[in-house]
Amino acid sequence: MEKTVTFADLGVSEPIIHALSQLGIETPSEIQAAAIPEALQGKDVCGKASTGSGKTFAFGIPLVQLAKRSKPLAPGSLVLVPTRELALQVRNVLFSLAQTDPSKKVWIEAFYGGVPIDRQIRALRKGVSVVVATPGRLLDLIGRGAMYMNSLERIVLDEADLMADMGFLPDVEEILSHVGGDHQTMLFSATLDGYVDVLRKRHMKNPVTHEVAPREDRSELMSHHFFYVDARDKNALLSKVTHGAERSLVFVRTRDSAEEVAQLLYEEGADAELLTGAIRQSGRERVLRRFAQGKTQVLVATDVAARGLDISGLDLVVHYDMPDDEKAFVHRSGRTARAGKAGVVVTFVQGNQVRTLIKMQESLGLSQPILKVNVDDPALKGIAQGEQPVAEEYKVHPQDRTRSTSSSRWSSQRRNSGGYSGSRSNGYSSRGRSGSREGSVPSRRRSY
Repeated sequence: MEKTVTFADLGVSEPIIHALSQLGIETPSEIQAAAIPEALQGKDVCGKASTGSGKTFAFGIPLVQLAKRSKPLAPGSLVLVPTRELALQVRNVLFSLAQTDPSKKVWIEAFYGGVPIDRQIRALRKGVSVVVATPGRLLDLIGRGAMYMNSLERIVLDEADLMADMGFLPDVEEILSHVGGDHQTMLFSATLDGYVDVLRKRHMKNPVTHEVAPREDRSELMSHHFFYVDARDKNALLSKVTHGAERSLVFVRTRDSAEEVAQLLYEEGADAELLTGAIRQSGRERVLRRFAQGKTQVLVATDVAARGLDISGLDLVVHYDMPDDEKAFVHRSGRTARAGKAGVVVTFVQGNQVRTLIKMQESLGLSQPILKVNVDDPALKGIAQGEQPVAEEYKVHPQDRTRSTSSSRWSSQRRNSGGYSGSRSNGYSSRGRSGSREGSVPSRRRSY
């Protein structure tokens, strides 16, 4: 019988093993088992792994274990991430590992825009062992002389592909140009081609590369439903499919659409909130905290606002509007069916989008039929629990399969799709399906 690899086998310290045990993590994931030993040895490590693979612990464990008490303005480690939410998530993971060994006095901070920079400078002056930062805010800190980059011993580029997609690579290049001396670099990304490959070749020294394929069982855990829907039935269908889910994430294209959909769900009795790019950072954190704690049943989000979200236990993703491309489609859907738990992805599609959906299904190996559902079918309310609606299959015309599009971007009209593997915010809550929220104000927008 093959021996199960343990964290102790990888060279992880007892305090961190204890911290992992408290988090319910007893055995390393594939990317952790591959990357941790070499990271602890100081080698440059490049990991191809998707969200939900455990990659944060793959670099977080070595960072915390090797961290030392920092001098003012001179952190020992830096983690670059594309979004504010991801900065907070990574910081919290690292903090959970460090708190079981207070004797090391490892201090970890997340630096991002949308909050006063002065308090971040004060933290650096006191001494920060590990900085988790977004590129823009870090450049501001460097420009103010608040952080000495030549003190860095370890650098992690997390979600490098997403940083490339969001146009941050020039900032990343500028940041890395300030780093001096001998240091270790780790890069983690869902893909290792294009600009990510340029980063790898330019800034890493003989990196050890590990490519972890998506787990086969994840696709089995993710159930897909493609629903052909008339525009007049779209909102009613959304209300039905989100009704029985404990937590749903609904993707829409625009801020106006997000407000409209959140208001609709509120009026239907759902405990729903919205997340758009117009929400101030403090408001975003409150919205995400309530959603993560299960106090909000449905979160309606735009792609920009939802970048970097990592919410565990999400049982339903709904593509109310179709994303711009297949990559976004996959990223959206990947928010569910994680950590061995089942999840459901529901795709809405209208007439002029069928051709694009068929092309996407063929590219991603999805074989589920497009169904013409009846919005009054009671099974729709239980779709998150595995119920199957009784519906007629949409008849795909030959031209839907053969006619190609001239652009890789999808139709610019409002879309509905599903997937595979500024200072003001508006929120809606109610005495809805899952109870009331203290302080909620029905039919009134909440501002931050």
